[in-house]
Amino acid sequence: MDELRKNELQFSSKLQRLIYHKKETQVLKLLETAIQFDGGLFADDDAFFESRRVAWLLRINLLRKWGRFSEALAWTCLECELNPGNVSAIALKEQLKKQLNFNRKSKILKESKKSDSGWPGVAGMYELKAMFERDIILPLYEPEIYQKYKVPLPNGVLLYGPPGCGKTFIARKLAERLKYSFYEVKPSDIASIYIHGTQGKIKEIFTEAEKSAPSMIFFDELEALVPNRSGESLNHSYSSEVNEFLVQLNECAKKKILVVGATNLPEKIDPAILRPGRIDKKILVSPPDFEARAEAFKLFLKDRPLDTIDYTLLVEESENKTYAEIEFIVNEAARSALHDKVKISTACLYKAIHDNPFSSKR
Repeated sequence: MDELRKNELQFSSKLQRLIYHKKETQVLKLLETAIQFDGGLFADDDAFFESRRVAWLLRINLLRKWGRFSEALAWTCLECELNPGNVSAIALKEQLKKQLNFNRKSKILKESKKSDSGWPGVAGMYELKAMFERDIILPLYEPEIYQKYKVPLPNGVLLYGPPGCGKTFIARKLAERLKYSFYEVKPSDIASIYIHGTQGKIKEIFTEAEKSAPSMIFFDELEALVPNRSGESLNHSYSSEVNEFLVQLNECAKKKILVVGATNLPEKIDPAILRPGRIDKKILVSPPDFEARAEAFKLFLKDRPLDTIDYTLLVEESENKTYAEIEFIVNEAARSALHDKVKISTACLYKAIHDNPFSSKR
């Protein structure tokens, strides 16, 4: 398993660099290699099959991003023929036909010149976006297809991973992508000094979301709101709040409410919350990839006095850094440049990266 994970990381790293440098042909060849790979020693490993499915989704999404919709549709139709039980592929085929203005009578395809990133403001993170497309967006865009195959619509999603990786940001962008009303809730927003006060506020949030459905409720620091009830230090009021959350969570999909939780500590969430039919989709939000780091540096450096900046070098040197860490690095470089009364340079930023290694434990 460790070897499989190592291979996945190497593949992902190489893929990110090729995408960033716009090497479309090489990107597609690399993805084709991953899709056709028989697994070798990992042939019976579920993680291998998942990585291959993600590679297939990446190929389709990148073709859409590059405006090559006819190619994307062709590959999707082939997948539907080879694997007729792949509901995601069937739903994606319908999406692509709509984007191409496919005419059933004349069988005419009208190629669009516009790219379909679907995620304005979200640079890179292609594997993450592919999983969102498959597990959340497609089922909500094409519910009839999923109902036909008796595949349940997503009720809740847990975003987990290290702090500072943009879980809140990606949740907001997901709501924009879906065109859902968005409610953001932090534990402090519903805290109450009164007995059962928090329970009442939880109910109010779900009631309001139902009125403006379709909607998304985003719960930040979910482990603080619904902690594991088996914990020795947990008092009765917390147990009551978890129970109320469970009551409201049940059958949210039928009310056109999508519940998204974010946490750095998934193991501290009450297990009942993560059971099937509740928040049963779990998506890892990792530190930004190659392209996302480049855009992060550009964003945090915007409107500052700059010398010539070698973004490729900075991105190479800042692998596994979070958005929060990149912002800190930029601020440290700016302080150094201000002290020396010079413009912010690549050298300033390079030094800040290596002077601030941060904790590997996060």
